[in-house]
Amino acid sequence: MKGISVGTREYFEDLARAVEVNGLRPVISQVFPMEKVQEAFRYMQGGSHVGKVVVSIR
Repeated sequence: MKGISVGTREYFEDLARAVEVNGLRPVISQVFPMEKVQEAFRYMQGGSHVGKVVVSIR
């Protein structure tokens, strides 16, 4: 995993407000359990997904 910096706290708060007000939801391509994290990385590296690749910790 890799973190990135993409703007100020004010920009983030504006985005969070817009998401809440408009009921936006992320597009999730696939959810993997933690024990299949390597499979999740292979899936993401394959580049065929559209949306987020999620690793569930529950």
